[in-house]
Amino acid sequence: MKLYTANGNKDFKVVELENNAPEELIKLKISMVYPTLADLSVYEGKLDIDYPRVPCRLATAIVGEERLEYGLKFGSRVLLNPYVNPIVPEEDDYSEVDVYGIHKDGFLRDFVSMPIDNVIPFPEEVKEDEAIFTDIVAVALGIINEIKPEKGEYIALIGGSLLMNVTAQLALYYQAIPIVISADERALALAEKVGVYYTINERLEDVKKKVFSITGGRMADHTVQHAIGNVNPRFTYSLASRGGDCIIAALNSNYIPRQEVDVSMIAQNNLVVKGVSCGLREFNSAINVLAQKILKFDDFIDHIVPLQEAKELFEELSQDNFRYQCAVIRV
Repeated sequence: MKLYTANGNKDFKVVELENNAPEELIKLKISMVYPTLADLSVYEGKLDIDYPRVPCRLATAIVGEERLEYGLKFGSRVLLNPYVNPIVPEEDDYSEVDVYGIHKDGFLRDFVSMPIDNVIPFPEEVKEDEAIFTDIVAVALGIINEIKPEKGEYIALIGGSLLMNVTAQLALYYQAIPIVISADERALALAEKVGVYYTINERLEDVKKKVFSITGGRMADHTVQHAIGNVNPRFTYSLASRGGDCIIAALNSNYIPRQEVDVSMIAQNNLVVKGVSCGLREFNSAINVLAQKILKFDDFIDHIVPLQEAKELFEELSQDNFRYQCAVIRV
């Protein structure tokens, strides 16, 4: 099998190994991989982890052997749960859950062997270009579960990421009113396409005045900021209504860029600030959401490359993190 190992020096070493995994593991052929900003940080050497490391935690795969004791047929499609220990007791703290691609070798490879708990057959009618976003849906569900929006409440979503797009769609499902704020026209157009009525281009409009107008002076009942490099953090607190809550969201707590803001508004407006950066507890619920077809993923993926061009893709993304809305690797 072929593995792409990063040494933290903006390069990959391609390693060929025999697959000598224990018999209890499920042999799989990787099908699609979605590199995230955390994976890019592994490639660039920005994380304090053990190198060399195979990055990438979001992937789909094909069963490479008949395992009828688990209900797995040869050639069936599965998604991979990216959490190293995917089963955590409800009462346990899971804020520091290990993930593949950071704490253990990930899925930037052609073949892998995984524990059965990490191998999940596609729900009926779920397509691969939907299943690849399962963990993003799980984190978005975590955000929704934290803010518990009620019908008619306003949610300001700051950042034009796919995570904010999915969170906006879930807000609509719960009959809340999302307001998507971004400087990226592609993200705003994608939000409008999935049914978001209020979008604000922060480069062209006074965001605070626009939110004031949309909400009739109430401001947002909830604000959510995706903690990534192209997002302006000052909106998180300035757009929240008095007594509201603010969520700092990330797909993985290992990659959160440093951001400095004036936090005086937290005290002045009696705000509650929480963080959401793990979808472990919501992962099974995310699969159910996918099966219900309440979310749209059309046009999320805007760039596809084969595995042999993974190096070139990571080079591109290192030069411009936001060159694509969502670039994936087809194996």
